[in-house]
Amino acid sequence: MSIHLLVPFYRKHLYKTLTYYYGQMKILFHPICDSVDIEPFKDNKLDWVKPLLCPSLIPGQQCYKKFNDFIDLGEIILDDYYGFCGDDDMFEPEFFSELSKRNSDVVYNSNYRGDKIPNDGAPHGVSPLIIRRKEDVFVNNIGLGMFFVKGHIFKTTRFDINFSGADGRFAEDVLHKGTIDFMSNSFVFGNYFQPGRHTDRNKFL
Repeated sequence: MSIHLLVPFYRKHLYKTLTYYYGQMKILFHPICDSVDIEPFKDNKLDWVKPLLCPSLIPGQQCYKKFNDFIDLGEIILDDYYGFCGDDDMFEPEFFSELSKRNSDVVYNSNYRGDKIPNDGAPHGVSPLIIRRKEDVFVNNIGLGMFFVKGHIFKTTRFDINFSGADGRFAEDVLHKGTIDFMSNSFVFGNYFQPGRHTDRNKFL
């Protein structure tokens, strides 16, 4: 079983940073890019980095459309895990080692969102989102980076491309599509690379 991480990629300045960190985590990294944002990956020689070229978004469409594009254009392996996150998020160093021990159809994890809310960029709050049970899974309490699904679930579920809370809605939908598990003590670091958000050096990677 492999773990695939799907990322709508925009921040070209983070290309080297993301490949540095994910290169240590033994995953398959799928940056989903349009013809402009795919530029850093044109000469890609890393066999675990698998960029996908997709159409540009049109006004009003959310980045979630890129995950639907992956369903339409990419290869999905039914028993592999697929996760979704932003290109300024990051995971704890041992996160994927823990995930690889699981075998449920859907696995939920928690989100540490930093200790300060910067004046620009993502306005998300800094209270951790801890997912311990089914009742914690609802729109505005769970987002990208906080759930992984087997390929056979991913193929049958699509993201709403016109709703800003589509990540939470997706998480709600898959709650009822198979066996579930919780990695409550394993964290994605939300907006980790947003300047001024993660300032507590004791919690740096």
